[in-house]
Parts: sequence; structure tokens; C-alpha cells
Amino acid sequence: MVTPSFVKEVVRTCLRIGKKDRVIIFTWRHTIDLAEALAKECIRAGAKIHTEFGTDEIFYDTLMNSDIEYLKTTNPFGQSLVDIATASIFISGPEDPERLKQVPIERWNVVSKADKPFYDRLFERKVRSTEILLGHVTSQRARTYGLNYKEWQRNVNDALDVKYEDMRTRGMKLRSLLEQTQKVHITAANGTNLTFNLEDRPINLYDGVVDEKDVENGAVFEGLPSGVVQLAPSETSANGTFISDVPEPTTGVLLSYVRWDFKDGKIVTFEGGKNIDIVKGMWKKGTGDKNRIGTLALGINPKAKTGFTYNPIVLGAATITVGDNTKFGGKNESDWGFPSTLAQPTVELDGKTIIKQGKFTF
Repeated sequence: MVTPSFVKEVVRTCLRIGKKDRVIIFTWRHTIDLAEALAKECIRAGAKIHTEFGTDEIFYDTLMNSDIEYLKTTNPFGQSLVDIATASIFISGPEDPERLKQVPIERWNVVSKADKPFYDRLFERKVRSTEILLGHVTSQRARTYGLNYKEWQRNVNDALDVKYEDMRTRGMKLRSLLEQTQKVHITAANGTNLTFNLEDRPINLYDGVVDEKDVENGAVFEGLPSGVVQLAPSETSANGTFISDVPEPTTGVLLSYVRWDFKDGKIVTFEGGKNIDIVKGMWKKGTGDKNRIGTLALGINPKAKTGFTYNPIVLGAATITVGDNTKFGGKNESDWGFPSTLAQPTVELDGKTIIKQGKFTF
């Protein structure tokens, strides 16, 4: 159930919508009530709005049955909208991810390339944006990924209802420590032993609010629920092994775990558990710097739990992505990227432990 206070928080606090704003709201059939409430609140704030409406039927029919040349073309309506928008709200979908399994990898890669100019332009213009993950919380998606629907629904609401000021305080302390760090070392009982270096790059704090400093740094896209500090390390510096310890939902399947071995920043081994072939297939067909370490994210949300669709925000979790990191001040350019999360890492910054087995030391 969407509460008026949550809707107001998104519009007034997270995105700071006002009279000069032009807001795009992207919604699905199953989230129309939430989109309607957000639109009304934006109007009350004095903003002009435009709503984009999609359905599972349109989504899957386009993916599966359209000519491949059609899929290669970036949607000109989306490009035009992002050129005039000052803010955007994405409500996640589709409602039923089961049919994602049927979409050929080649079509996913083509669509990913076609969508990239839209998101590149959104970040280039610094359009304040949020993705509301309540749209993911459906009984169909829970069934597909083997999640407990009621528990998931309860936890996403808990993760939204946090003391944002406390989360921000921890995040600012963590960002300050990272700004002074040259070398990161991540270990875990599962065999993870990875080192990499940091450079003088923006360190983004995602605390639920897109403020002026975030816009200045280019950190204009917030997920809700939120709670993560994220940056792009030196792309050629990663050495060692990273093994996730929580499942990752992706394209209609649940990836049980992934193992990456790095040498001089590049993946030399890409292995994993159940459904790894699907993810590896997409990786193999990706282009550009798909083999390089992309980002490090450390979770700071005290109420979020792993095992759902927002693993990186969980307090004390460490997430590594590979692939594109240009939105974080990095040099990797790719049409592919993928996250992998450790729920109970030990993280050292220049030899000082800041997270021990998933618990912050400060």
C-alpha cells in the first residue's frame, strides 16, 4: 500500500520538485495507482508532468516479435522527452518476469545498445531521477525468483521507512574515508580476496535525496529504497578473486552466485552457480570494456535485507560491478554491466578495517 507520506517524500524530498520542473513519469499497468499519486503531488508542487504508460503485453511483444532493425533504433520520443525534462520517475516493471527467460540474448543486447543513448543523455543533462522498486514487488516476480512475496513486500516498506539523516551521517563518514584511500582490500570466508586502487574521482552517496552536491557530481539517479556509497576504482588495478554470497535476480532467472578472477583489472575467469550460462552469454555478446572492474558499492541501509532485488544497499554489503562505469567518472565504455554482492565481507581501506564480516566498525 502506497502512503501519501511516501509519495510526498519522493516528490518533495528526494527529487525536490518545484514550480520550474518538468517531470516524466514512466509507469506500468500494475503501478498506475502509484503513478497517479506521484503525478498529483508533482502538480501540487507546481511542476508540469508527462506520463509514459507501458504494459507487459507491449513490452514482450516488442522484444519477441519486432524486426531486429526496429529494436536497434533508439526511441525518438524518449530522446525528445529527456531533452526537455528536469526530473524523471521510473516505476519498475514488468509485472511478470517469467517470460524474460524466452527473450534471446541477442535481442537483449540490441535493446541495451538502443537504450544507452537515452540514459547517457539523462546523465549528461543531469536530469534528477529516481527508480521506485515497489514496482518490482509483485506476486508473479516473487514466484519466478522463488521469493517470499509477503516478506519481500514487508522488507521493501521497512527499507523505505528508515532514519534518512542517520543513514546520511554514516554515508558521509564512509565517503570521507574513501576520499583518503588509495587501496581497497575485500576478503570473505568464501574465498574472496580482491584488491584494487582508487583514484581522484567522485564518490557518490545515495541516501534517498538528490541534492545540489549530487547533481554537481553527476549522481542524479536514486533508487528507492536507497542507501549506498558508490565509486569507480582504477580500472586496471583489480587483482584477485571476488565471489558473491547472495542470489541475484536477472532476466527472469535467479543467479545463485558469481565468481570473477581479476588480473590487472580484467576478468580472466567468469564462473558461477545455477543460471550462470545465461549471464555469461549476455557478457560474451557485450561490447567495449565489459571485462573491466566497473564500480564498488558499500551498503548503508540498516533495514534492507539481502536476497531480494536491492542487495547493494544492505548495511555492510559490498558490491562489485563489471562493465560500463562512465556515469561514475570512470573510463569503461560498454553496453553491458552486471553487479555481484557479498553480504558478509571484510573491507580494509589502506589496511584499516571498516567492515568486518558485514558489520561496520564505526
